[in-house]
Amino acid sequence: MKHRYFAAFLPVLILFSCSRTKPLNEESSAVLPAVNDHTWYSFSNGSFTETSAPQDAPLQPERPWTEAVRISSASCAAGDGSQTPAAYALVNRTGILVFNGDKMQLYKDAELFGSRSADNLVFQKDTPLFSLYKSSFFNTTMKGSTQNDSLHPFLVQFDLSSHIAYPVISCANIGLGAESEITDYVWDGSTFICSVKTETAEKVNFTYISVQPEIPLLSLSPSNASGRLLISQTDRESFRSQKTPKPFTSAPDRLRKLLSVLPDDTAFYVTCRTAGGHTPRQYFRQKQGDDSTPLNAQALIADTYACALFSDGTMYINGALFDRHILNGGKTCALRLPRLPTGYEYSEFTISGTTMYTAWEETSFYKVGRSGFISVNLDKILYTNTGGI
Repeated sequence: MKHRYFAAFLPVLILFSCSRTKPLNEESSAVLPAVNDHTWYSFSNGSFTETSAPQDAPLQPERPWTEAVRISSASCAAGDGSQTPAAYALVNRTGILVFNGDKMQLYKDAELFGSRSADNLVFQKDTPLFSLYKSSFFNTTMKGSTQNDSLHPFLVQFDLSSHIAYPVISCANIGLGAESEITDYVWDGSTFICSVKTETAEKVNFTYISVQPEIPLLSLSPSNASGRLLISQTDRESFRSQKTPKPFTSAPDRLRKLLSVLPDDTAFYVTCRTAGGHTPRQYFRQKQGDDSTPLNAQALIADTYACALFSDGTMYINGALFDRHILNGGKTCALRLPRLPTGYEYSEFTISGTTMYTAWEETSFYKVGRSGFISVNLDKILYTNTGGI
């Protein structure tokens, strides 16, 4: 009851202009009046519906994160400047959410998504690509004869005209059998560096391969990909060197400028995406001898703005949203999304036009219960209500 009572009276967002912010766990005295500038949504019964608050959403059985219905990855296209860039979110075990400004549509696909985990959303020429795999640890369909998957996809494309997801490369195209799954990859625009998990009755083995298309990636399909892929073995060190977080001092200038408002002793880990880009990059900052748990953040860099969101809902943004002027003279602004109840956290986010979409989850160790997303009207918060800060 405490959380429900608190949520009913919590101001929708806290907004303050930064030259130097307070630590993330402190409240700001600058409070934006409560207005109709956000909407909660939850996943249930294979779709999403509005809800008054995350804790009021329909109860969902707890499932391992690879099997739960949740937003597993999100980002946005770069666009060409002529219209609002679309944004996308993978809904695990369900389909793909497409956002166009304040409009949204869920495209479901039970055949592809129903028994597989979806992750690793990237882009090639603004076309969304992502991976599908089965977790041998949690996925019960991996057991017995059902392991023989006639599709067995690795990489999937979401077609922008038909709004249909279809495989681009299958595991068979790479020479992998039913006992193998590509559980993770790094895509740099020309080559995939993949981690392959192979499980037999005797053992579990990890190998690493490099896959480079010889023809344009978006022209591939499982029917023509075999023989058009340059495949070579690589090693764990090569894969890990791509995945290991780098010091924040090596982060893009725009990300370092965005988060320069944080106190120097704030330890954090940030995953940074580029609009319309490839595999996100990870960076960390922590002083030597500091044994505290780093704060976790997601970041998105687009042509005209940079934005970062921490799991407690603290958000930083600078630049200009699509078709809007520069905020706050180019200085970083900070907002705080509505506080979530204990046991809930924010995760992936994306922006289409002037609307932000942020995933939330009810988490318990490796399991997820309720889940959904919040849409936030940044136009009203950053431009209208403030008179265009």
